[in-house]
Amino acid sequence: MKDNPRMLLAKNGVLPSHLFRPEIRTSWQCCFNLGLDPYDKPRLDTVSQSALAQLREQNELVRHLALIEMRNLQQQIAGSNFIIIFANRDGIILDEISEDIATPDTTASRTAPGNIWSEDIKGTNALGLVSSSCEPRIVHGSEHYFEKYSDLTCAAAPIFDPCGEMTGIIDATSDCRSRQRHTLALVKMSCLTIENSLFRNCYMEKLIIEFHNRHEFLGTLHSGMLAFEQDGSLVRPNRQANFLLQGIPLHPKAHFNEIFSTPFDEFLNSLHKSLLVHLTDTKGSSFAVKAFNFYPDRFYNISVNPSKKTIKRLGMVYDDPEVESTVKMVERAVQVNAPILIRGETGTGKELLARYAHMASDRKGDFVAVNCSALTETLIESELFGYTDGAFTGAVRGGSVGLVQQADKGTLFLDEIGVMPVQFQVKLLRFLDRWQIRPVGATVDIQLNIQLVSASNSDLTEAIQSGKFRGDLLYRINAVEVDLPPLRERTDFNLIVKTILETLDKPPQLEMEALELLESYHWPGNIRELRNFLTRLSIFTGVEKEIICAKDVQSLLRNLPSKISEKDKRGNLAEQERDIVLYVYARHKGNISAVARELGISRNKVYKKLKEARPQRS
Repeated sequence: MKDNPRMLLAKNGVLPSHLFRPEIRTSWQCCFNLGLDPYDKPRLDTVSQSALAQLREQNELVRHLALIEMRNLQQQIAGSNFIIIFANRDGIILDEISEDIATPDTTASRTAPGNIWSEDIKGTNALGLVSSSCEPRIVHGSEHYFEKYSDLTCAAAPIFDPCGEMTGIIDATSDCRSRQRHTLALVKMSCLTIENSLFRNCYMEKLIIEFHNRHEFLGTLHSGMLAFEQDGSLVRPNRQANFLLQGIPLHPKAHFNEIFSTPFDEFLNSLHKSLLVHLTDTKGSSFAVKAFNFYPDRFYNISVNPSKKTIKRLGMVYDDPEVESTVKMVERAVQVNAPILIRGETGTGKELLARYAHMASDRKGDFVAVNCSALTETLIESELFGYTDGAFTGAVRGGSVGLVQQADKGTLFLDEIGVMPVQFQVKLLRFLDRWQIRPVGATVDIQLNIQLVSASNSDLTEAIQSGKFRGDLLYRINAVEVDLPPLRERTDFNLIVKTILETLDKPPQLEMEALELLESYHWPGNIRELRNFLTRLSIFTGVEKEIICAKDVQSLLRNLPSKISEKDKRGNLAEQERDIVLYVYARHKGNISAVARELGISRNKVYKKLKEARPQRS
């Protein structure tokens, strides 16, 4: 540049109008008026670690969505030596992602989480300009106010929440030599993607319609979205909806009938046939429309009041106040078909609660349980979504219906969802967005109606932070999240013991001292371990003994450590086989043939495992 803008500003107090774009020139003037010296070293203002943790917690949802999109953006501009930044609306950096090959250390230290990049501290910069203007900005090289930052190029754009308030900023920063013409456009697209995810997450309990003039643009950043209440009143439009429906007032409480020419009731009736329909707005424009979160029970107020007989038939105990509250929460959730996430330690009864959710929903389809930890990465898509005839080498002739489709009009239970391979989580997320699957080898999507219940005994938040689980997937599966307490914390232990004993062929009785001894044990395997122990106890004492005393319990508890190491928790293969046999033996009330048939082993093998479970008498 022929003129030195910093010298001109210092000499005259103003910049000539031919220098820089108006927004850059205005920012420089503002920085000069604040007393910032462009030749000084910029201040390195940061917030404390505790304040940073608090800001991250306050921005938890948008931050998780942003981190996902930042990784996608990094892949799009990979090899360009960029640092991708997420900051809050005040320009405080909350997260950064950089390529391992480096950005110079000086640049990395400037953009570390906790740094404040507001205009009054860092001078003219893209992140600071977005913070003050709420508009996308790019600042290249010498356009930075401080000479120290003349080696940087920054492109940043705002993220708006569904209410139209700026809730965060995405910034891509690199050295000047890495400048890319389309960087700002990519950053803006990332922000729009985050905004749409925010919209869906904020209104997952509302009817959302996605629309565009052209069918092929549905599901892209170009489609508009509207969220409606049960009575058809508008909750909120997204930004693209305002653009597509220009001239039509989209104020809160505006009714569906004021926006579209088709009456709301008629529109709802059409959704029973297909979630993809066509609508014409009141100005005459035609749109392809896709509906989400349409649950007929919710719109027609159909209540479900499962009887206690259902719970008794399942052998489920819920006299503990916390568990009773959880059961009632599940009952309400299935009335509106909300996805349920059950958390709890292993053996606490997560699948039992999932089966109860299915029975409480009164759905006519099947309950389909999927153990995500048992799925192989190479076949997971075909196992869950199915495949067509000839889809791949070794495929069954005629194809196969996947586990997800088998749960149509019923309940799909995804157990141990936390260990599902990350690469498949993207496809599961796509299914949950539209409730459609496309079998391997197929060319047409299949619409499904499913109650989703997921379960995990791992910390999914920690898995998200380590990159093993997608944050946007968590927010799709946990519309209703419940926790099952461990057995050692439950107040209905005695009733649980009684219920388990009643499943045995000739249930024995326990003396009070025996019951107290059982309750004093910490049961790391929870109800599953207790059930196996009581089965083993009944075998050990023999069917002729009607009352079990404390001495009988102690003789078996002697072999159980009060604290179990991680290695012992896992146990060896022989112990796991024995526990499985004991569990099935109890369920079939001692029918050896039924046990052998279900497990696919010989009767002799069943007898052998039962004998192993009986301690040797001295």
